[in-house]
Formats: sequence, structure tokens, C-alpha cells
Amino acid sequence: MESLKTKLLRLPNKKVPALALVVVALAGMVAGVIAASMTVSQVNFQGEQGNYHSNTGAFTVTDNGLVVLANTLGNNATTMQVPASGNTDYRTATVAGNWAVNLTFSTTLFSAGNIGHTVTVTFRSGGSAVGNSLQTFTGTINEPTASSTGTVRLYIDLGTQSITGPVTAYVTVS
Repeated sequence: MESLKTKLLRLPNKKVPALALVVVALAGMVAGVIAASMTVSQVNFQGEQGNYHSNTGAFTVTDNGLVVLANTLGNNATTMQVPASGNTDYRTATVAGNWAVNLTFSTTLFSAGNIGHTVTVTFRSGGSAVGNSLQTFTGTINEPTASSTGTVRLYIDLGTQSITGPVTAYVTVS
């Protein structure tokens, strides 16, 4: 019985058939050609087509996109208050599994009298000229009582678990 060391020492002396070398070379060339000619194109799918924001200049509205709701919760968004700092979350009545839109409202205005502004948000979906009505939200957002860096995040349940894209949001603050 030969030792392993002896077998390893004989390994470099073995002849490799020429056909095996040709096959390995061809496989390497094919892989190189495929890698050199491959094109990767990234396609970003977006659920929302566009936003129409109309306001008196009092509020900045940021659309944070669509989310799927995890929990069924009650409505706390009838009257919203901009906090002095940080974020305060508000929502319409939600149903777990439904689609919702997340909007952020911020302002540089402030008043001692808690002046309220009417927020109306209408959502439409589908590819037709007008789209199908999904949901309309109307509520009041109050200015902070002093200079503020706070924001209001509003989650609006769209009332459905299936949406035909694109989704368009119309936001009005007056």
C-alpha cells in the first residue's frame, strides 16, 4: 500500500489529455463572451403616477408612498395638531391588509390661536382619463402655537386590498 505522500508526489507527472484542455478553454471563452455582452437593466415599478398638491403656501406636503396596513385601528385624524418637534402620526380608520398612503405635512406658520386648515385628499386609480375613485379624506390640521420643526404623518386607508395602477393623489390644504 502506497502512502498518500507518494501519491501526491506522482500527481504532477500525470499527463492531462489535450481534449480536456480544449474543452476547458472553450467553456472559459463562452463564459467570457456571455459576461461581456450581458446587459442588466433595472426597472423601477412605482405604484403612484403623480400628485397634485394645492395649498395656500402654508404647508409642505410630502408623499411617502404606498404601504400595506398591518393592523385594524380606529380613526384619530379628524383634527390633527402639528407638534412643537418630532412627528405625530394620525390615521383614518384602518383595516389590516388594505393599501394606505403615507403623507407628511409640515409648516413654518404658527399662531397663538391654533388656526385650523382644511385638508382634502382624493385618490384615484386606473389608467383611464379620470381614473376610478378610491378614497377621499377631509380633516383639519392646526398650526402649532409656536415656531415648530414638527411634522404630521397621515396614513389614509384606501379601502381596498387590490389596486389597479397607477394611483394619483390630489391634496388640497386651505
